[in-house]
Amino acid sequence: PQIYKNHLKGGIGLLSYSKKYNLAYILIAKSGSSTGRYMMKTEFDAVELRGRNALKEAMNADNIIAFVREPLSRFYSQYDEAYVRTAPWQNTQNPYYIDPNNPQQTTVHPFPFLYENLRSYQDYENVFCPPSTRRNPNNRRECVFRQSKEDGTLAKRLDRFVQEYDGRNPYDVHLILQVPKLLSKKSDGTLINITELYNTTNAEHDWKLIAKKYIGQHAEFTKNKKKGGVIEGRSYPRRFDKSLVSKETERRICLLALLDYCCLNFPLPSSCEEEAKELTCTMDYDDERGAVRVQPSVFPDVARVNAS
Repeated sequence: PQIYKNHLKGGIGLLSYSKKYNLAYILIAKSGSSTGRYMMKTEFDAVELRGRNALKEAMNADNIIAFVREPLSRFYSQYDEAYVRTAPWQNTQNPYYIDPNNPQQTTVHPFPFLYENLRSYQDYENVFCPPSTRRNPNNRRECVFRQSKEDGTLAKRLDRFVQEYDGRNPYDVHLILQVPKLLSKKSDGTLINITELYNTTNAEHDWKLIAKKYIGQHAEFTKNKKKGGVIEGRSYPRRFDKSLVSKETERRICLLALLDYCCLNFPLPSSCEEEAKELTCTMDYDDERGAVRVQPSVFPDVARVNAS
């Protein structure tokens, strides 16, 4: 708990609770949460609770479910989300926003190189969707769902970020690991009694099963399926070219997310198999709580600079 203490600060954060079906759903960012909150609200008459109220219901509900996601895939999505939310041009709930009318900025972004020579979202967009590659150079709408056409600039910045990020101090909520969102507010590694844990890979199928289990076999729901293959929420292509991300970067991501790999029992991806002897999990007995404890055999080290 001490190593990941900054991931534990927020607790479960947000929970969707259906009193009618005595069902609680823990929302985990970048793990199908937009689909989950949509399903709970429209199909289960749920309300959303935060903070202490969320924890209270989570601890008392008879049925508690959550969805988790393969950690490497989730990390890419986390990074893209955090990148935009903490960009210097983003002026909503962003401590790193640079106000052109107030040059006396007090909070400096921990990784300012990510935005070098980028002063607006349009500058950023022109990198992953260059005007010269568009059917109409002045049409920005076609960039929304198009695969990235970046030249490696964004992938190299991701490589550097992964090498320098210590994995212990998430500067945006979307960088928090999944396991801490399933723990109690005690921040001591105590797990909430999750009754059903699902993988986002099979989200549509699993939500049908959940509906039939709690509503009845007659349950049917109308999919509000959006472009990108999700029931609800945002599903955009990666803004960096994933094919240009180095294998070394992927292996370090596996280390940064090893807590999730261990505790959620996800197999390591093929890109991390060479490191399999080092990236392992351990089990021991916690005498204080009288329970078996699962944890990584190695932990994220201090920030490493490997910039090119």
